[in-house]
Parts: sequence; structure tokens; C-alpha cells
Amino acid sequence: MARKKGTRVKKAVKEILDKTTVDEKIIANINENRSLYNKILCYIKCYGGYLLAIGAGCTFSVNFWVGLGLLVGASAWAYWATHCNDSKACKK
Repeated sequence: MARKKGTRVKKAVKEILDKTTVDEKIIANINENRSLYNKILCYIKCYGGYLLAIGAGCTFSVNFWVGLGLLVGASAWAYWATHCNDSKACKK
């Protein structure tokens, strides 16, 4: 009986998701504003490491290990942003 209940729930969820058009509306909105989303993603890729570094500096006084982890993340982000082929995309 446990299998039948699980499959009934899965079928019910699938039917509910098939009736909604939320995913289609989200995709249409993204396609409509593609350049804005690309610009936002580009700035996140290029300048997100700075936010991690600021967070690391603010966190050091509270918890050294979390701050150190954020600092390592910021340095990894900086390496990734400067050594990837996509790094020139934000400088246009």
C-alpha cells in the first residue's frame, strides 16, 4: 500500500504542476528581459568576490573560522574571475 500512496501523491503533484503556467511565465519574462539578466549575471561574476571579501572582514570579529572561509572563497572567486576566458565579458 505504501507504493500506491506514493504514486498517487506523485500523480497528484504532476497534475497540479501541469495545470499551472508559472514556469512558462518565468521563461517568457526571462526571454523578454534577456539583456538585463545577462548584465546582472555579468556583474555578479565580475564583482561578487568583493562582496565575499567585505563579508569576510565583517565576520572576522564574530567568528574567525567563518571569516577565514569567506576570505578563502573571495580569493578563489578572484582567481576564477581573472583566469577564466569569460573575464573580458564585463569589461566591454
